[in-house]
Amino acid sequence: MPFDGLAIRALTRELNSELIDARIDKIYQPERDEIFLSIRHAKTGNVRLVISANSRWARLHISSEKKANPSQPSSFCMLLRKYLEGGKIKEIKQVGMDRIVHIRIEALDDFKEWNDLLLICEFMGRHSNIILFNPKTGLILDANKKYSGDVREVFPGKEYVTPPARGKMEPLNDTFQDFTAAMWSQAEDTSIASALFNVYIGLSPYSAREICAVAGLDCKLPVDQCGDFELSQLYNSIRNLIINIDQGNISPTIQYEKNIPFELTPYQPLTHHPEAVTREFTSMNEACDDYYLQKLSQIRLESMQVNLSRNIKEHLNRSYKKKFLQEGDLSQAQENEKFRVWGELLTSYAHQYKKGDTVAVLNDFYTGEQLSLNLDVRYTPIQNAQRFFKTYNKSRGAQKHLERLMEENQHGIDYLESVLVAVEQADNPAQIEEIIEELEKEGYLKARSTRGKGKPERSQPRKYISSDGLEIFVGRNNLQNDRLTLRESDRNDLWLHTKNIPGTHVIVSLPPTIKSINQVPDQTLEEAAALAAFYSKASSSPKVEVDYTFRFNVKKPSGARPGMVIYDNYWTIIVKPNSDILQNLLDSQAE
Repeated sequence: MPFDGLAIRALTRELNSELIDARIDKIYQPERDEIFLSIRHAKTGNVRLVISANSRWARLHISSEKKANPSQPSSFCMLLRKYLEGGKIKEIKQVGMDRIVHIRIEALDDFKEWNDLLLICEFMGRHSNIILFNPKTGLILDANKKYSGDVREVFPGKEYVTPPARGKMEPLNDTFQDFTAAMWSQAEDTSIASALFNVYIGLSPYSAREICAVAGLDCKLPVDQCGDFELSQLYNSIRNLIINIDQGNISPTIQYEKNIPFELTPYQPLTHHPEAVTREFTSMNEACDDYYLQKLSQIRLESMQVNLSRNIKEHLNRSYKKKFLQEGDLSQAQENEKFRVWGELLTSYAHQYKKGDTVAVLNDFYTGEQLSLNLDVRYTPIQNAQRFFKTYNKSRGAQKHLERLMEENQHGIDYLESVLVAVEQADNPAQIEEIIEELEKEGYLKARSTRGKGKPERSQPRKYISSDGLEIFVGRNNLQNDRLTLRESDRNDLWLHTKNIPGTHVIVSLPPTIKSINQVPDQTLEEAAALAAFYSKASSSPKVEVDYTFRFNVKKPSGARPGMVIYDNYWTIIVKPNSDILQNLLDSQAE
């Protein structure tokens, strides 16, 4: 679905009941194609009505979402404020069964007289729009999207023309004869669900299939194989559905798959995916708010994950390229070890040669082989040996510096790999924001302006209860890992981390009675280790090594990046990241 004519019909009925005579206090435009009306009503209190003309998520409902507003409102927002703030909502009406809603608002004009204005909301995919219209003059005052086409123009000062109905019929305005004629006029082999969608205004393909199910018919049945009986079943089913909506006999329902909403209906669906879980709501507004909050949050999360992962991988690619070049330089530097050997050999055999000799043939007492060294005729054998030592010492200093750079670069790689794991396993946009903040502090991302933004609320670690009743905490990102391990846990708690693999910190909160590692319950240890493996880069590996120790054995080196620690006196356990033990624990997640 989700926002078709049936959903809109259920919504407008509720909104009419709740918002009539409500006063518009403030108007905001947090997104380019979305406005919020801050409304005050004696019955409902203060609420926010969201109107979106987004091409994918056009909608209208009371929303609990809070969004930051731009410092400078758009010209469209300013005009809406001028005409509508302080006005009263007098009617919210769907146009037939179409995806168009008229919000009639009584507002004061420039002469302090009350006049009606229409806020026209068109929910039509990429053609969705929000239009302010003066019914007195018949002219458009302004629109969120202004355009000119063959059928109509949407510009200030132009007459408002309703979007074309594309030859579709209104479900409650046609006769059975009109319906059968329209259905039988469809192309050969057209399914009854497709035919319903083609014939009636306001139906989505999903709703058309549902109506077929209510009528007791296979939605794939070709319409040319239907007689009066089948068509009368369809005709009566859709009319009864609309009448029930008009009478408030609805069961707003969301279908979820893997905790992600994918269908929203004003009725209890008869058809659903095999793994779908359904949830009913007390009102259509509540269902819409929940659906879009979760859906848009998931889409935003996925978008943020893709963008941030791309950025991190760019840094990683540069670091790995640097590592490759450094390894080549190190290999070259290590080859210069030969100058030390040459210096030692020439010093040992210096008495056999004199200044002016061009070659020294020596017996290498390290390998037993003969070695031929070219000598500079300007220097004595000892001076030639000293030149070899000088070259070696210079190379050795460069090698030590290079090894420090390589260690620093490797620490950066380990850190970025751990951040990438946290990004991929984030559950919501707020957790991605925390990671962005962390990367800004570390200098990997350019710091954004914080003007007008409050301090974001910190997310909490994942929390599980082991089979033995012990609490297990799993960090969500590196900053949280530091807090969890170094500040929030007890020094005698159990600490776990995947061995030499980027991952998260895991803490098992132990009671004071456990004083040795042998007293830690085996089942709890295995569950905590499985969590450490699952929330790591090795989550898809068949077996993973996980180190564990008491928290007092974990230290953070001075200047180390977030999440980076060292530890000693540890043990290692091998676990399966996707074992039944882990699945049972995930299913019993406490928070």
